[in-house]
Formats: sequence, C-alpha cells, structure tokens
Amino acid sequence: MLCDRIARDRGIALSKVRNGIYKKGNSWYTLHKIDGQQFRKSYGPDKKAAELALAEIKKHIAVGRAFDDWAGLEQLVTPKSRKTFGEAAETYMDEKAQHKKSTVMTYQGILDSHLLPEFKDVEIPKISEERIAKFQASLLRRNLSARRVNSVIQLLRSILKVCVRRRVIKENPADNVDRITEPKTDIDPLSRDELELALSKVDPFFRPLFTCLAWTGARPNELLALRWRDIDWQRKDFKISKGRVRGQEGLPKTRSAERFVPMLPPVIDALKELENRPLKNAEGYIFITKKGEPMNKHLDRIWARALKRAKLRHRASYQLRHTFASLALERGVSPGWVSKVLGHGSMEITFRYYIRYIKDKANENERLMISMFNQKQPVSISG
Repeated sequence: MLCDRIARDRGIALSKVRNGIYKKGNSWYTLHKIDGQQFRKSYGPDKKAAELALAEIKKHIAVGRAFDDWAGLEQLVTPKSRKTFGEAAETYMDEKAQHKKSTVMTYQGILDSHLLPEFKDVEIPKISEERIAKFQASLLRRNLSARRVNSVIQLLRSILKVCVRRRVIKENPADNVDRITEPKTDIDPLSRDELELALSKVDPFFRPLFTCLAWTGARPNELLALRWRDIDWQRKDFKISKGRVRGQEGLPKTRSAERFVPMLPPVIDALKELENRPLKNAEGYIFITKKGEPMNKHLDRIWARALKRAKLRHRASYQLRHTFASLALERGVSPGWVSKVLGHGSMEITFRYYIRYIKDKANENERLMISMFNQKQPVSISG
C-alpha cells in the first residue's frame, strides 16, 4: 500500500498507520501522496482534525484538482501554523519601524495596554469574530471612547490582515466587526473677546505660543516642531514640514499639512518677543520651557489655568485652531484660503467642520428667506 511504503521510508511502524493517519507521540498525522509528492502533516492531539483534513484532501484529489492549481490544498498539506498573536504583532511592529515615530509609539501603546493582554498567547487561527466582538464590548465597558476602541480594533484588524496575506489564516475575523459610531468633532471656538481675555491671562512666558496657536490655526505638534530656520521674515510666513509628539519629531500628519503659514501681526509680535529673549534652545526650537528645553506637553494645563483666571468655561487648547478658522470665516475670508492655511487635504474637510461659520454674503440668503414671512401677500381668489 502507498501509505505503508511512505511509512517505511519515514521509519514509522506499519501497525500504527490506519487509512492514511497515524499517531506519533502526542500528535496525529496525515500521510498521503499527490502527483508523486509525499506529504505528512501534524494536527497535534486532535485526531478528529486529522481525519477531517484527510477526507478533504481525498475529496479534492478525487475530483481531479491538480496540486499546483488549487491554493486551498496547499494549506491542507503544509504544516499547520502555531503562530501566536504576540509573534504576529512583533513581526508587524518590526516592519513598521520606518513609520513616523509617533505612529509607532501609538501602535505600541495600544498593543501593550489592550491587545497583548487579551491575545498575546492565543494562536492566530483561534481568534474568532465572536471573540473580537466580545473584546470590543469589554473595551466599551471600560469607558474607553469610541474613537479609542476603533483604534484598538483597527490595529488588530491590520495585524490579522497581514496574517491572511501570508496564509496563516484564510479570512480576517475582524472584517465583520463593525466600527463604533464616533461622535462628531466638538467645535467650540472662542469669540474674539473671549480669545483676547484668555490670552491676557496666560503665563507671560508661554503667551507667545498660545498667541501663535490662536492666530495661525496650526496644530500644536506643528508649532512645537518649529525652529527659527523655518521663519521667513521677508515673506512674513513660516514653513511647516514636521510635527513633534512626545519628544519625537516626524513628518506632518498628511501631505497637505506641509505648507507655508502667513504670519499675521500678532504672530510677528509674539515671535519677535521670543527672538529678543536671552533664553534660547541649542537646537533652534522656538517654543521652549523655562529651562530652555523643547516644549512637549502640558499645553492644556497652562491653557486651563488661563481660562480659569478669565472665568471662561473650559476648552482644550486645540480649540484655538478652531477659533482661528471660525473667526476667519465669520469675517468673510475665503474658505479656500482657510483650508490652505489649516493644511486640510480638501475643501470638503473645511466645509464639514466649519460650514456654520462661513459667512454667506452678510447672511443675505437667510434674510431673503425671513423676508417671505414679513411681507403680506394679497389673497387672490380665482373664479
């Protein structure tokens, strides 16, 4: 018999081979031949899995499907992967080393805090859609934001996608786990009067930074990466070509984020003030701490104190970006100009976030609609 001959070649006792399967140690194996090639595969202690796999192999041989033409058969006759999620995640992160440092740090933080505690020692084929859905629900019960939960599941989905591409698994079990609906970005800008009051209450050492945030619309990480060499005093603008997050400098958020930002009078005054200060940073960073080190954090803490002194409701310092956009649009500035200065990838983004602030010919259209209700039209009676 074919299996007997293969068994003899591999030094397997003939008495152990029964109908193409046998047990050696604690593992069950299939033993078969396809197109002149001999194959053996381990299924661990699961005898039923070996029997079902052998039946599947025989079925495909019986219908005449050649080994080279059927990718599914290759998965049956090659050794079963015992790769764990922890191993897959490590490989994934090694291959992402060239990405922005802030991105890599974010991924690693998600792995350490959420994914590895749940899946580290789990074999990839044993991660099911049901288990992922239950894991997603557990994250929500921990009061994580919808955005954070989506980020966790998206990283899991991405790692499993690589496993599919490399034939560790056939399908991605995370593909059918729906994203959690995220609330819209909270746009809560300050009025012009509120802005001036709040800025007056900021610690004078840090006031130039918050003035520039308010009157450039730049993202905080973009300004924290700004150096004196990026300033063009002649053209009255500066170049944004990078961002700084948690002390790590990298490329800007998107391609459109690399741009030149005009320096309005308050920004020029703020930067001139910093230029005249004796305290400088050796690497040329503009916005520094009182020890001369590049600013990396605590912006919200400084801003919160200023709002409290001004007796204004709390808003995150990121709202200064929204304040710049809303004040410009309410003034009648072109949405296209605002979009370009903010570094949006398209006008659609600008309209999506700031449509309510776009000045409409001094609200002419709104007044025209209201006028319909202020004019009494004569009632016409037709015969």
